[in-house]
Amino acid sequence: MNSKVIKLSVLSGSREIIIPSIKRLQPILIFLGLLLLWVFVRRWLYFIDNTAADVDSGVSVLVVLSLVTFLIVCALTWWMMQYFWLSLDLPPIKHMVSQFNTLALWQQLGFYWASFVLVLLAALGCLIAIC
Repeated sequence: MNSKVIKLSVLSGSREIIIPSIKRLQPILIFLGLLLLWVFVRRWLYFIDNTAADVDSGVSVLVVLSLVTFLIVCALTWWMMQYFWLSLDLPPIKHMVSQFNTLALWQQLGFYWASFVLVLLAALGCLIAIC
């Protein structure tokens, strides 16, 4: 007779519930934090340096605005990729990852660098578009 052992612990149960919800809310919390930073960065700059001009605060606001724009572009891209992935009936991501692990180390490293460069160029494009 097979039986499962179930641990009834208040801490483990609450930890299992809280951690996934925080992981799901993390992009939203980052976006809200940047949005609040965008609103209050001018006041904080004047609080730190009373002699700061409007140009100094304007540049910092534009940098934060470009970060918010980059996060929005990343979220829209992720949503579109998920939509097209499901509509084209592509193989599951687990299968794609197993094929990626069969590549040589230099090919994996090249893929990581190419992905990093593309994300960096997207962020730079958002910064250029705002400024």
